[in-house]
Amino acid sequence: MKNDEINGGIYTSMSRDNGQSQIIDLKNEGSVKRVIGVVSGKGGVGKSFVTSRLAAIFQKKGYNSAVLDADITGPSIPRCFGLKNKAEANENGIQPELTKGGIQVMSVNLLLDEESVPVVWRGPIIAGTVKQFWSEVDWKDVEYMFVDMPPGTGDVPLTVFQSLPVDGIIIVTSPSELVSMIVEKAVNMANAMEIPVLGIVENYSYIKCPDCGKLIYPFGEGKTDDVGLKYGIPVLSRLPMDSRIADAMDNGKVEELELDVLGETADTIEFLLRNVDHSIDREEYGEDHKVAIALDEDEKFVGKLVNAHRFVIADTKGKKILERTTLEADSPEEAVAALKKAGVDMVICSGIDKHLRASLAENAIASVPVLKGEVEDILANFLNGQYSKA
Repeated sequence: MKNDEINGGIYTSMSRDNGQSQIIDLKNEGSVKRVIGVVSGKGGVGKSFVTSRLAAIFQKKGYNSAVLDADITGPSIPRCFGLKNKAEANENGIQPELTKGGIQVMSVNLLLDEESVPVVWRGPIIAGTVKQFWSEVDWKDVEYMFVDMPPGTGDVPLTVFQSLPVDGIIIVTSPSELVSMIVEKAVNMANAMEIPVLGIVENYSYIKCPDCGKLIYPFGEGKTDDVGLKYGIPVLSRLPMDSRIADAMDNGKVEELELDVLGETADTIEFLLRNVDHSIDREEYGEDHKVAIALDEDEKFVGKLVNAHRFVIADTKGKKILERTTLEADSPEEAVAALKKAGVDMVICSGIDKHLRASLAENAIASVPVLKGEVEDILANFLNGQYSKA
């Protein structure tokens, strides 16, 4: 198996299939509709909190949610939810444990006699365990599964990207000087594996003064924003340094946490993944449109709105293009105004945060999400009443 060099990193088996799918099927009657990986370049940045909290939010939204704990040597998900029982198996496979709120969970700590027992396994065994957690667990009608990845870009993340049908990843980081390098590694690995990056969550972002309410940024501001702009990835949330989060994690009450964090991140994920792979409702949207496609930096593939400076605009009537033009803008805010002025009523992009989505809606411009794809393919799908992942 040959190695490939990408932006200074060495990746083995770059794509997910190399011409042949390696995605593992579920071996029972269960089903999982959407898989979101939660990754980080280094440990200790709050990845498990983001994973467990997002699952809790989606469960409260009414979706059947699950957490697959792929951090085999450092499992903390059962502790987050206060799970103490051990997982059992029957004729349908290993049965996931259920949290108080009904979230399905599988972790190696649910199989060990004591949670403090170290997992001293080599890489292939760890990778095989992750595959078993996917294929041999009796996942029951899961609508959103969140995979808590180990930190870094090693064996297990590679296994997850190649073996599970991952729809996208969330990168968790802290606002340190190392953020650029750490996020860059995660982004490059995701790109090499052709996995969409849905956004970044910045943890330990600020402290709120309990007396005056002023926000204090102990590690400075702007570092994560700079990285997001560089790669066209939206910063979805900034999480505070708050003792209530630590208390909830330590005491197994992440589902009961009353602190309002990660709600906007959940809304953005839901918006993106709920709308892709569906046909456009012609009764709702009509037949004739002036549609703009946000371009990425090489102007061949669809891009994220937050980083788009150039758009292809197609004046369509049914399945025909009457006219094609381009539009340029220096910022997302300027782009919204320019699109409105040009008479655009629909924008197609590969990622959009809640603020920009609201801005488009205020200007009567619909936003159509795709996760990735070439502009010509996306435009052809749009004319045929469909939009989907390439």
